[in-house]
Amino acid sequence: MRSDEARVLLGFPPNSRPTPSQVKAAFKKKVWESHPDLFPVNEKPTAESKFKRISEACNCMLSGNSL
Repeated sequence: MRSDEARVLLGFPPNSRPTPSQVKAAFKKKVWESHPDLFPVNEKPTAESKFKRISEACNCMLSGNSL
């Protein structure tokens, strides 16, 4: 995942440079919006996919890796 894509998924502007604490806070907020257990059965697959992308974005931002 590219870092600009990760920033947008976490709610930051594409060219911003959020601190690790800002990334963690954004991740926690986004997790509550997309956690699969909070959705009805018919919406779980979509929520799971979004949840995984948000987790990947957080890991990308915290590790400093970008493709």
